[in-house]
Amino acid sequence: MTAAVIDAPTKTLDNRGSNCAAGFVQLLEMMESLAPGETLAIRSTDAASQRELREWAARSGNTLVQAETSGPFWRREFHYLIRKAAAQSENP
Repeated sequence: MTAAVIDAPTKTLDNRGSNCAAGFVQLLEMMESLAPGETLAIRSTDAASQRELREWAARSGNTLVQAETSGPFWRREFHYLIRKAAAQSENP
């Protein structure tokens, strides 16, 4: 079995230890600074990020390229890779 090769992200947002809402402003700022097609890796320990980032990506037109969960349930981490859309939506 061959694993998919994903290029290194353009930028990384490490939001581990904070809730998703605390990092959302940073997410928006970092996405704004990316060129279309560039990627943002996000690291989180907030379980709500699973739903919130998927919904935001769908609404904003950006692509959730990868979503992974790692670690035991008491120290779970969520890792995401989002690709910026060609035309950024006005309503995040």
